[in-house]
Amino acid sequence: MFSDKNIIGLDIGSESIKIVEIAHHEGQKELLTYGIAKHTVPLDGYWDSNRLRKLSTIIEDILDTGNFKGVKTVMGIQSKDVYVATMDFEEGWDKEAIQIEIDKQSSYFLPYPPDEMRLSWNLINDDARIVTYTGKQRVIVNALPDFVIENSKNLLEHLNLDGAALENQTRSQIRSTLEPDTDKTILVDIGDKYTTLSIIVDGTLRSSMHINFGVQKIEQDLAVSLGIDGESAHNFKKDLGLVNLYQISPQIMDTLKILKNEMTTFVDLNKKIAQDPNKIVITGGAVHTPGLYEYFRDFQVPVFIANPLRNIAVSQALLPYVAPAGNQLSTAIGLALRSDI
Repeated sequence: MFSDKNIIGLDIGSESIKIVEIAHHEGQKELLTYGIAKHTVPLDGYWDSNRLRKLSTIIEDILDTGNFKGVKTVMGIQSKDVYVATMDFEEGWDKEAIQIEIDKQSSYFLPYPPDEMRLSWNLINDDARIVTYTGKQRVIVNALPDFVIENSKNLLEHLNLDGAALENQTRSQIRSTLEPDTDKTILVDIGDKYTTLSIIVDGTLRSSMHINFGVQKIEQDLAVSLGIDGESAHNFKKDLGLVNLYQISPQIMDTLKILKNEMTTFVDLNKKIAQDPNKIVITGGAVHTPGLYEYFRDFQVPVFIANPLRNIAVSQALLPYVAPAGNQLSTAIGLALRSDI
């Protein structure tokens, strides 16, 4: 029997689909079931009927195999498809002046034409240091392409699921990996093909940047270094876990060096605008990459591996299976943790 107290979190990544179901009851939240499946469906642009059908088939198989009961669904949006940034304006400007300036500048900073995106913004008024350091007022700008909204709507209709909300996957990861922590934190999500670096202040996403490599690149490096195929490299990474720093292959070291340089740049940029982070938390499918944690031990800001299960109850029967996949599920868990729907 369907339960409207259960929330399904649907996360469609570049190469895999992750779904979880969480029961919400009297303030308690419990993971009921989950499922993960690979896919090869291109996700760029508008999804035609063929792509929608392929995605629906995979998702329906996960729902059936995992014995999902709910229908109310929160669907994630890939961070690379969402524009999030901060902008500073003169302290004396009113909201109308800010809106006019954002409209004027939007064609320069948005990834798609402004008339093809839904744009919103809000003032940050909870951090007095912004005015002290910069003499300006700061706003958070959010923009979402129309095609993302249309794709999500069409897919949920194919699945006969109740689409309760769409959400930027980074906001979902904040809910699963950081709350109730309100420290200034950089959240690093190493996804299938993309890595996203986000600055979180007082639990709120301020801005993100994206790097064009992810788990796929790391597994390719591992396959080359060991002389094995991609599937074997994927399983090897999962089974091996963390190793001594001196055992990391040169190929993986080169990839991690790129990530380290990007993290350094992102930290320095945020320090310049009074958003200096206290720590970095890494999530996503690459957290078990051999040597990942050791490589970042000497980073200028403390680095931690996320625990997406921190805010939910998990049965002893399910825990041994879901724990190793926890960071791969961090977005789906955060989506299903949403309670304001």
